[in-house]
Amino acid sequence: MYKLIYVILILSTGLASFSFIGFADLAHITGASRYDNNTNATSAHQPTTDNKTEAMFQRGNIAMGFEQEKITHKFIPTETGGAIIIMPINASDSNTLNQIREHIMDIQNDFSKGNFTKPFFIHAEQVPGTKTMNEKKDLIEYDIRQINNGSVLLMITKDKEVINAIRDFMEYQGSEHMMH
Repeated sequence: MYKLIYVILILSTGLASFSFIGFADLAHITGASRYDNNTNATSAHQPTTDNKTEAMFQRGNIAMGFEQEKITHKFIPTETGGAIIIMPINASDSNTLNQIREHIMDIQNDFSKGNFTKPFFIHAEQVPGTKTMNEKKDLIEYDIRQINNGSVLLMITKDKEVINAIRDFMEYQGSEHMMH
């Protein structure tokens, strides 16, 4: 029942998604491949025992539609905004890959409308940068890039205040999700 209430809350409030302008050199953002030639992860996921992080992972499972322990997040600030990269840890996990791609499309749609309910729900607090990103949502362009074994959401703007807000968002998210 607990999970159902949160799912309903999230679905009823929605999220804001961003539309991005094309992003040059996506390989620079995604970094080196995380998989060896046998498609196994080169580094193991390190589970955490921290109660706050564990609670965040549980809320993330609900909000994102996939198990946090099966994915890796990267939140990368850029000169023009930022990039969210999500990949399954197991390169052959097509189910999680499909769930990731659906989630990236959902957050693009939500963020572009100024709706940041999911980050708020997942972290159980206001996420830095989202207030400005909501207020100036029309100045942000979003672009989804499908990469091998993952998906990328690019957030691009020319507005300095929005760039700083996106960077604050990325830095906060990166520090919160540092273990995965």
